[in-house]
Amino acid sequence: MTLPDRDLLLCRDCCCGSPTKHPGVDHDALRDALLEGAARVDGPRVRARVVDCLAQCDRSNVVLVRDFATGGRPHDTWLGGVLDHDLVAAVLRWAADGGPLPADLEALAFAQVRR
Repeated sequence: MTLPDRDLLLCRDCCCGSPTKHPGVDHDALRDALLEGAARVDGPRVRARVVDCLAQCDRSNVVLVRDFATGGRPHDTWLGGVLDHDLVAAVLRWAADGGPLPADLEALAFAQVRR
């Protein structure tokens, strides 16, 4: 199996995607936009998957961006609060383009909390 250049893991379990925690957000539409957008990316291979709890429950709507493009051990970037279509589009652009974390996503980045 060939790994993608970037793997987008979308947390969907107890907190993430919860209308109780974020009423008025269409979580299903955001999930679909991420999955469908990743499938349309040209150039580097980008895969998006919905996963169970990533154990970052202090945050919600978490996306783990795992970058395999550098070779060797993957580099993980944790993003929390991906709550609108503009942010989903920014994640997809960054995944497709690579490079350093763009300014419009910097405020969402956080260090993984080990549980």
